[in-house]
Amino acid sequence: MEYFGNLWKTIKNISLNAIGVKRTLDELIRDGDVSKAMTLFQNRDNEVDQAIMEYNPETHEVMFRKNKIRKNREPYKVEKLPRAWQRHINEVALYFLLANPIKWSKEDVNRYEDAFTAYNKFLASTRFNTTMRQAKRIAGAETECAKLYHIYRNEETFAPEVKVVLLARSLGHTLRPMFDQYHNLIAFGYGYYLRENGVTIEHFDIQTSANIIKCKRSFRSLNWDIETTPNPSGKINVIYYRQEKEWDGAELRINRDEMIDSKAADVNNYFADPIVKISADIYDSLVDPEMVGKVLQCDGENSVFEYVTPPTASDMKEGEKKVLKESIHQDTMTPKFDYESMLGLGTLSGDALKRAMILGYMKRQNRMEIYDELVDREKNLIIAIMANVTHVHLRDSLLKMQITHEFAEPFNEDVQQQWSAIGSLYRDGVISLETAIQKLGLAPDRENEIQRIKLERSTSSSIQENITVSETEK
Repeated sequence: MEYFGNLWKTIKNISLNAIGVKRTLDELIRDGDVSKAMTLFQNRDNEVDQAIMEYNPETHEVMFRKNKIRKNREPYKVEKLPRAWQRHINEVALYFLLANPIKWSKEDVNRYEDAFTAYNKFLASTRFNTTMRQAKRIAGAETECAKLYHIYRNEETFAPEVKVVLLARSLGHTLRPMFDQYHNLIAFGYGYYLRENGVTIEHFDIQTSANIIKCKRSFRSLNWDIETTPNPSGKINVIYYRQEKEWDGAELRINRDEMIDSKAADVNNYFADPIVKISADIYDSLVDPEMVGKVLQCDGENSVFEYVTPPTASDMKEGEKKVLKESIHQDTMTPKFDYESMLGLGTLSGDALKRAMILGYMKRQNRMEIYDELVDREKNLIIAIMANVTHVHLRDSLLKMQITHEFAEPFNEDVQQQWSAIGSLYRDGVISLETAIQKLGLAPDRENEIQRIKLERSTSSSIQENITVSETEK
């Protein structure tokens, strides 16, 4: 009976699709037509695959240079020397945005301390800083990435737990976001393959704010097994990162740079051994292999014996290489971090260092337009998971608590200057102790830190008073 039921479902779905009946995502899932439902999602596989090819030096254009054909001899193998420009550019962009962890602060300094402490512990347990860097690196390389907050129950304690899983094309996933006309994420699907009992199983999981839908089928089957469970968090448990590739606009110049290096290496190979141009009369005097050295005498006016010098044109080549390097850095807004450039910066710090690295800060601001909103959404998702799943006892505090975030400066010198400025403001009486502790963001438990500071001051004052009294009595 199950076989006939699946057969009828398949025939029905094929018929509905053939006559052009439009069905919503929920209707397609209800009808078991997951293959058709997958077409409703956004598909960026072509763009992602192209970015991955450019990111991997082994698949660069220069690697497909054809060997040179030689008559009656094996083809000459040309040099293929790719460079990892894309990786370098991506890592520099990552450094400027997330070299230091994102800073979190609570607006209500004296309230909801337990909830804020639990929030920070949740970030630590899910490795937020690490997964954030990994997601940014992948998104910069592949143009998209996602973080899945997988909610499950511990088999030993039966307590709900959360694990963050990265989803990306290079990690074996196909990402399928679905947005409405206002660019709100209304559903997210991701596909992958698993080997189960010796059979390859195709999976396609769908997340909505209401349900988590797990679909799977064997490699040769037309029918999908569908399991739908309520979504305990009430939000889509996925953060979808999308951006342009970090080297966007510099592809042709990067290819040219690699081609010049490869052709220069070919020329070096051609002339690695001395090449001599000689006339026939001179050639006859070179036939004795036993002689270590000899003097050649040219008898005729047309006798020739000269070494062939390789074509150099070094000035032109070096000039083009310099222009290419400069333009790649400029076009991708990537500051130079080579030894000579860093040596030229000397002991610059603070605003002077920012001006010297203005390209990196410009790109940082550009990327913050994307990631600032996504980090805020991730904060809201984490609070929803904690309030509804893992920390229900703190639900009221979590929902009322106002948390803000700030991208930290990439250079630690700026952080130290900021700390000094906060200390000066506190000593001058401009800000309170509570505000200073909050702005510094060094203490995991701010309330206890404030109490310890006050206690130490009280103790220190008491000791000083006792010393003063003792000296007076003397």
